[in-house]
Amino acid sequence: MSWKKSRFASSLMSLFGEPAPDPNPESRIKEIRQAMLDSLASLGESHHLTRVWARILYAPDIQALWYLRTEMMILLAGLLGESAAKAQLVTITDMFSGLLPSAQRSRPNRLGK
Repeated sequence: MSWKKSRFASSLMSLFGEPAPDPNPESRIKEIRQAMLDSLASLGESHHLTRVWARILYAPDIQALWYLRTEMMILLAGLLGESAAKAQLVTITDMFSGLLPSAQRSRPNRLGK
């Protein structure tokens, strides 16, 4: 008996596996990077802002940008307040859809209703 998967089996397995990778992730990464920089553009100058700006600008991959959201939240919350910072980051977080493994995505929060 052959252990090769049939088309039906591979189609069925694809329903339960990870989604297909984005065919053009580089353009989406550029969009995310620009959205992150745009959200910081209206803030006044500070040493911490300059450091975060540079880290976003030179982030090597999508995972680095994902983890830089934390630094953005800290910076924005300190200057604009937590609710305004969270509102800005929600739209940026949604842009990561399909670019990260599902285990790395943030989970739904009961308190964020």
